[in-house]
Amino acid sequence: MSPNVTTRAATIAPRLIALPGPGRGRRRRAALVALDGASRADFASALAHARRFDRRPLLIAVDGGLAACRAARRRPDLFVAAKDFSDFAGALEEAAARGADIVVVAGLIGGRLDHEWANVLEAGACAPQLTAVLAPSARGFVVITARGVRVATRTGALVSLFALRRTARVTLTGTAWTLAKRIVRPGSLGLSNTARGPVRLTVHAGVAALVFPSLLR
Repeated sequence: MSPNVTTRAATIAPRLIALPGPGRGRRRRAALVALDGASRADFASALAHARRFDRRPLLIAVDGGLAACRAARRRPDLFVAAKDFSDFAGALEEAAARGADIVVVAGLIGGRLDHEWANVLEAGACAPQLTAVLAPSARGFVVITARGVRVATRTGALVSLFALRRTARVTLTGTAWTLAKRIVRPGSLGLSNTARGPVRLTVHAGVAALVFPSLLR
C-alpha cells in the first residue's frame, strides 16, 4: 500500500446491529473468539460487540490469540489448540456446545491468506448452529448468518452479499439493489451494493455473508 493511501474503516458500532432471538427456550449467549494475529483494536472492537449481546461473554483463545487476550489483560475461559481439525473450527464447536448463539471473532480476516480463507469457510460451516458470526476489523465488518441481521449503517456505505455453502435464498432491503427471496450462488452477484438506509438481510435457506468493506482514499 502506498504511504499516501489510508484506510477508512467500515465502522459499525455495536448498537447498530440487531439480530434475531436465540430461539424458544434458549438464553442469549455470546462468545468472543480471539485468533492468531488479532490486533488490540480488533480485540477491543470484538469485545464491545460481544458485550452488546452478553455482558459476560465466553472468551476463547485460539493458539496465538492468547497473546491478544494477554495484551488486553483478559483471562480466556477456554484455550483451543489444533487437533484433527482447524483450531478455529474447534473453537466454534466449543462455543456452540457451551450455549453461545452469537460468536464474535477477533482476527477472522487480516492474517495469513490461507488461514483467512479457511476461517471464513469454517464460520460458514458452523453458521446453521448459531444466530450469527460477527467479525469487526480494520479491513471491514463481516456478518455470517443462516438467519438474518439488521445493520443501521450510514447511507452510502458499501455492502456486499455472498452465498456460502453452495446457494442461499435471501431477501435484502435497505440497499440500492434489493433482493426478494432470491437464490444467490457463490460469485459476484451481490458485490458492491450501496446502503440506502438500515440494511436488512433475511436468510430463508443456506448461509450468507454480509461484508461492509473499509474504503481506500
